[in-house]
This record gives sequence, C-alpha cells and structure tokens, in this order.
Amino acid sequence: MPTDDVPPPLPPLYGGVLCLDFANTVDSRAALPLEEHLHGYPDLLRWARFASVLDDASADRLARAADARPAAAQASHARAVELREAIFRVFAALAAGAAAAPADLAIVNRAYADAIGHADLVPAGAAFDWAWAGDDLDLAWWPVARSVVDLLTGGTTERVKVCASEEGCAGLFFDTTKNHSRRWCTMGACGVEVKVKRQTARRRAARTGGRVDG
Repeated sequence: MPTDDVPPPLPPLYGGVLCLDFANTVDSRAALPLEEHLHGYPDLLRWARFASVLDDASADRLARAADARPAAAQASHARAVELREAIFRVFAALAAGAAAAPADLAIVNRAYADAIGHADLVPAGAAFDWAWAGDDLDLAWWPVARSVVDLLTGGTTERVKVCASEEGCAGLFFDTTKNHSRRWCTMGACGVEVKVKRQTARRRAARTGGRVDG
C-alpha cells in the first residue's frame, strides 16, 4: 500500500535519446492537467539516477550538497526545467516541419556551453569522451545539455517524432524503424489505446451497419 514516503513512479524511458527522455518528464503535454515529475531538485536527482545520468555515489554526493545549499539547488532545478522546456519546443517544432525558435536554441546553447565548460576530456575505451566530476549541482543535467546538441548536430533530427496519441500524450521519441513508421511513444501505452478505440469503433459500426476506416 503506497505511503506519503514513497515517491510516484517516474515515466518510462521510451525516448531513445537522453534529452528526449528528459523532455518527457512532463506527461500529457497536449492535454490538461499536465503531469509534472520534476517538482524540485530531489526529483531531478531521482530522475538522473533512474536514467543512469548519475551513479548512486554521485547522486548521494549531490543530494548532500543540495541539502547544504538549498537556494543553489532550487536555482539548478529551475535551469534544468528551462532547458527541458526548450528541448521539447525545439524538437516538437522540428517534428512538425517548422523551424526551432532562436530563443529556445539560445537556451540550449547556454546550457551546453556551461556543461562543456565544466567537463574533462577523458579516455573511454579506444576513444575519448566528456566526463564530469565534483559536487556542482548542475551535474545532474549537464549530460542532458550535451545530449541535445549531439542530437541536433548529428543529422538525424528527422527521426524525432511526437506521439500521435489523441489523448494528448505528446511524448518525444527517436524513431529507429527502417521506414520511419513508428507513431506512438510505446505500443504498450498510447499504441494500445488507439487500437482499442479502433476495435470499439469497428464493433459499433458492425452493429449499426456503418463503416469505420483504419
């Protein structure tokens, strides 16, 4: 039986790219009420651990730093949410065939510059990669800032889509199908809802002698 001490479940990581999963920490963007999952810095840390942005030791270290500097933690959370909303608007616009707003790209650019400005280039197997250390509270979202720029500059933005659910999901995901045919965030959620509605409509049409397309 749930208690007040048990946090609500986080949304599944269906985006396929870190920055898209971060944008999806708001559910039902195209409907009301919105379901916010990042109410404060502790939620941001919980998501970062859930999404493997931080390991347990790093998350615990940042949690202690946040407890010691609550105002700084609140400011970091605000910057993370600002970045999240810019990410959603940028990719929702691109998925609709529109241009990303310069103001949103400016938010992404500032966040990326901040993140890379605090990163170290370190060996990673046979190559190198960016890494962050220490207890800067923004470390919880810096990898997201890198992720969004990697996606924007990688030449594959046409594969980013918005869930086609009519229930207002509007979740972002990276379509890896060969023919770019994926339409829903997950088949187990919005995809099932659409199929059930179609089946119900067909049965109703069969009873009334009508016809339902699709």
